[in-house]
Amino acid sequence: MRAMARVGLALAAVIGVAVAIWMPGVVAGADEAAGVVVAVRGARIHPVAGEPIDEGTVVISGGRIAAVGPVDAVSVPPEARVIDGRGKVVVPGLIDAGTSLGLVEISGVAVTRDFNESNEPVMPHLRVIDAFNPNSELIPVARLGGVTSALSAPGEQGLISGQSALVRLHGDTLKKVLLRFPVGIHVNLGEPTKSHFGERKTMPSTRMGMAALLRETLIKAAEYRDKWERFEAKANSPPDPDSGDKSKDEAVPPDRDLRWEALAPVLRGELPLIVRAHRVDDIGTALRLADEFEVKVVLRFATEAWRVADDIARRGVPVILGPVTTQPGSMETVGAIYENAAMLHAAGVKIAIQTASAHNVRNLPYEAGLAVTYGLPWDAALRAVTLGPAEILGVADRLGSLEVGKEADLLVLSGDPFQPLSKLEHLFIGGEEIPLRSRQTELYERYRKR
Repeated sequence: MRAMARVGLALAAVIGVAVAIWMPGVVAGADEAAGVVVAVRGARIHPVAGEPIDEGTVVISGGRIAAVGPVDAVSVPPEARVIDGRGKVVVPGLIDAGTSLGLVEISGVAVTRDFNESNEPVMPHLRVIDAFNPNSELIPVARLGGVTSALSAPGEQGLISGQSALVRLHGDTLKKVLLRFPVGIHVNLGEPTKSHFGERKTMPSTRMGMAALLRETLIKAAEYRDKWERFEAKANSPPDPDSGDKSKDEAVPPDRDLRWEALAPVLRGELPLIVRAHRVDDIGTALRLADEFEVKVVLRFATEAWRVADDIARRGVPVILGPVTTQPGSMETVGAIYENAAMLHAAGVKIAIQTASAHNVRNLPYEAGLAVTYGLPWDAALRAVTLGPAEILGVADRLGSLEVGKEADLLVLSGDPFQPLSKLEHLFIGGEEIPLRSRQTELYERYRKR
């Protein structure tokens, strides 16, 4: 009985951690959107998952896409509020695949920065949701750029810096905004980690040290996993009736370590390592580690991925690239070219585009537009900020395209979403129309009248 009680307490502890970590989000504004029916009629619609519709209608009901198709094929419910979409463009809400939204407010004020916890190099147990501020003034600014959801990721100074979350950009509590957590565990190869720990004269201060410490960490996490599996097997096995010493039949749980516990889903193939890597040698290190430990990897930044695009495509590794506007501003971005996205797409790599910012998330459509200027097909660019990130981040069943049953995150624009002169006219998140206001628009209105 004592053995079973210990098992129960141990399993309850593990389950409790799992429940605390996995907190599925709810549709933002679900109560407000539940009884609302809206139809955008006569617009050019880009479903992303299908061909564009020159004159189409999309119907929103109960916070979801209820119908989408040509005007003559979609009937508008009599209770619907109708938006005249003639001359307008409708696209899914944009998804920024890498930001620090909610983790910083004023870059120059240390007490508002919560994205870097860099006293130790290995901290996979850090969780973005424990620092995310859903009421950040930067979120409405990002929305006005057409961004309706974003990956909020830990910083780049730790070798393993923690767990990211996908959030919807509307809602005043974590419960309302959270779409998926955890999305992945972030690994940072290259200059920030190297220089940060190099200044402290501690490991890892070289790229060799980073790779060695990652291998050591994954081995320790695997050993921890194996201990728990042995404990669970013994705890669940029937007692040996021939054993003279009954105390030997009691299963004793291993000591818990949150670091190795956080990496267990990675080793099981349930979560990816999202690896920051600019230079081609750092990309190669990430791919070797994926092979050695049979773990999933998503490359992030990937400034020199164009050099090994075919190898990345062959392995089926997704890439969160950008900002596309990255210039050779450091030794690890000397190989930056604007054609990176186009070359990866041509090789067959699944891509998403990020701003890697909090203050510049509003520029996501223009990052995609620049990629179009340098060879990325327009429809591929739209996918790279909608369905592409939804697939990479594990929410393609909910977001990223205008399909019946999906949550109604969509934009109604005056023109091409990638053109700076196009105006966002209507913004829906979870079926709720969001006012086109931010602190900046309020300040503009305040001082314009003087």
